[in-house]
Amino acid sequence: MEKHPVTIKDIARQLNISVSTVSRALRNVADINPDTKKAVLELASRLNYEPNIMAQSLVRRSTRIIGVIVPAIHSHYFSQALSGMTDVANENNYYLMFCQSNETYVQEVSSMKKLLACNVDGLLVSVSKETKDPTEFRRVKEKGVPIVMFDRILPDFPCNRVIVDEYEGAFKAVEHLIKKGCRRIVHIAGPEGLSISENRLRGYVDALGKHRLPVDEKLILRCKAFEEDALPLIRKVARLRPLPDGIFAINDRTAVLAMKYFHSHGIAVPADIRIVGFNDDPISEVVEPSLTTVMQPGYEVGKLAMGILIDEICKAPKAEQTFRLKTRLMIRNSSR
Repeated sequence: MEKHPVTIKDIARQLNISVSTVSRALRNVADINPDTKKAVLELASRLNYEPNIMAQSLVRRSTRIIGVIVPAIHSHYFSQALSGMTDVANENNYYLMFCQSNETYVQEVSSMKKLLACNVDGLLVSVSKETKDPTEFRRVKEKGVPIVMFDRILPDFPCNRVIVDEYEGAFKAVEHLIKKGCRRIVHIAGPEGLSISENRLRGYVDALGKHRLPVDEKLILRCKAFEEDALPLIRKVARLRPLPDGIFAINDRTAVLAMKYFHSHGIAVPADIRIVGFNDDPISEVVEPSLTTVMQPGYEVGKLAMGILIDEICKAPKAEQTFRLKTRLMIRNSSR
C-alpha cells in the first residue's frame, strides 16, 4: 500500500481543529493558544511531518531556495565557500541547490535554466573558465532574479560581487620570492581572459616592476585548464637554461606537480628553485617540502556573498558594489 506524506490537513483532522490553526502553530505565531500549539507540535513530531516547501512557495510566491553554480565542487576553495554559504542560509531559513559547471559555459547555462525552473529566489555564481558573454546572466536579471557573483566574475556584468584580492596576493607572493633572492621567476598562469588569471598575472608583473626586474614573456606560461595541462609546461621550465630560480604557480595543485616533477629529476626545492602556490589547499601543508602559498578566505567569501544576496532578495536592490577580501601569505619550506 502506497504511503502518502503527512500534511497539515492530516494533523488538523486528527486534532479536530482548522488547517489555518495548525499552520499558525507550526509557524509559531504569537497569538496561538499554548496548549493547542503544544498538541500540534507533538503530533507533527510523532507523525514525522515535514513541510512541503513547494506548496508553501505557491502561497508566499517565494521558494526560499537559492541556486549556487561553481566550476568545481571538489575544489578546496569552493568547498569552503559553499560551507560559508550554507551556514548563512541555515541562519536565515533558506535552502541551497548546488550545480557544477565543470568549467564549461554550456553546462553553466544549462544549470542556470534548471535552477530557474525550480523558481529559485536568487543565484550565486562563480563563472567557468569558458564564460565570456554575460547575455544569459542579463536575461536572468531581467526576470527579476538577483545574481551575486563571487571569486570569478564577469567585469562587464552589473551585479554585486565578492572577490578575493587576487592581485595583492600574487604581488606579495612574487615579492616574497624576490626578497629571497630570485631573479628569474616563472609564472605558470591560468586560462586567458579569466578574472582570477589576469589579476594574478598583473600582480606578478607589477612585483617584478617594483623591484626593477624585466618581464620576460618566455617565463610566462599559460595553462588552458589549470593543473590538468600543467605538466608539459613544468617540463618546459625544467629545460630552460639557465634554470629559473623561482616559480609562482596559479594554484597549489600546479605547484605540487612542479615539486614532484623536479624531485624526480634531481632539481632540489628550495635549494635550486623556490616555489609559491595559491589557494592554501590542505595538500600544501603535507607535501614535502611544505608549500608556501597564498591563503584565500573561501569560507568568508561564501558567507559574505550569501548575506549580500539575501539582503538583495529581501530589500530593494542598491547600487552594485564589489567587495574585496584580503589574502595572507603562508610562508613554508618550499621558498625558504
